[in-house]
Amino acid sequence: MGTVMGSEVERVKWVDILKGLGILTVVWGHSGSHNSFYMFWFHMPLFFLVSGYLYRFKPHQTWLAYVQRKATHLLVPYFFYLLLLTLMMVSVTLWRGQSVGQFLSGNWKPFLLGGSLLEGVYATFWFTTCLFVTQIAYDYLCRKVSSSLYKALFVTGCFFLAYWESRYWTGVFVPWNADVGLYALVFYALGHVIRQAKLLEIPNRRKIVFGLSLVLFLGFIYLYSHQILDYGLDMKHRQYYYFGTNLIVPLVLTLLLSKLSMILAKFPFLNDALIHLGRAAMVIMYLHLASGYMARQFIAITPLRFFVVGLLGPLVFYKLVQVFPYGRFLALGETKAGVSKANFPKSKDLPL
Repeated sequence: MGTVMGSEVERVKWVDILKGLGILTVVWGHSGSHNSFYMFWFHMPLFFLVSGYLYRFKPHQTWLAYVQRKATHLLVPYFFYLLLLTLMMVSVTLWRGQSVGQFLSGNWKPFLLGGSLLEGVYATFWFTTCLFVTQIAYDYLCRKVSSSLYKALFVTGCFFLAYWESRYWTGVFVPWNADVGLYALVFYALGHVIRQAKLLEIPNRRKIVFGLSLVLFLGFIYLYSHQILDYGLDMKHRQYYYFGTNLIVPLVLTLLLSKLSMILAKFPFLNDALIHLGRAAMVIMYLHLASGYMARQFIAITPLRFFVVGLLGPLVFYKLVQVFPYGRFLALGETKAGVSKANFPKSKDLPL
């Protein structure tokens, strides 16, 4: 039992480190740096894949109970931060001597429909609703389809449908970016399969996976640098139309970062910092753009300053919110049961 527990703690450690690395790429991706667009190649698929890796099918729990749990964990913080940032933006509007009515009249539709309509300080909110749709859809699939082959065919169909939409139906809008769930479901399912097959737990399988990932990535870099292949990715706006690379590149980069996370887990100072970032990922996701926006009202913001402010501001909030009544529930989606187990070494489903 001690061996199992030790293995579980180590697993949680590298997964939290991976989440920490992932949220660093999210913040840097929004920094405005000339190389920040590379982060979009993989950072959102990474979080869907890791969330799928942490997924546990519970047949004794009803699907509606699962939906309720996910709504608490994801949608309660979604609406909390939506209200929080709206109050902030209304305050800025009043400070500038502008009309609150004008602000609300220009934003009521994005607030209502969400997804790709949300921009500015709200730009990352699409992820939460898309993840919610993806999680409940995959859980429903697992309950209704027992055959692994049929599930694989269904997920493959979602991939082709997502590709078709990104190429030939670009003008469509679906509230909450629910249609992006067609693409996200592929990575979520891959994460679950990787976990079930123990591809990252069994040493021999892990070596093969990481070795093949490295070869594929180096091959892609060669072809991309010689302009033989083109590639780009923006999940929010359904720009995943580079067939083949839109699956391989995010997957192999996520796997290589998993290897890096396992290496960093051996260095106490680094892993402690990254684990802390990983556990605060939800707060950082919601607040890093707002932190940069507020800082820009007083100082000039360079990419590096944005990166620093975009991490420090949310981390301070993450610390503060835990001491307020209902703070963990509203800001982190944690119920009393979740809070009581907060110190137990068990990783949660990804809020991010």
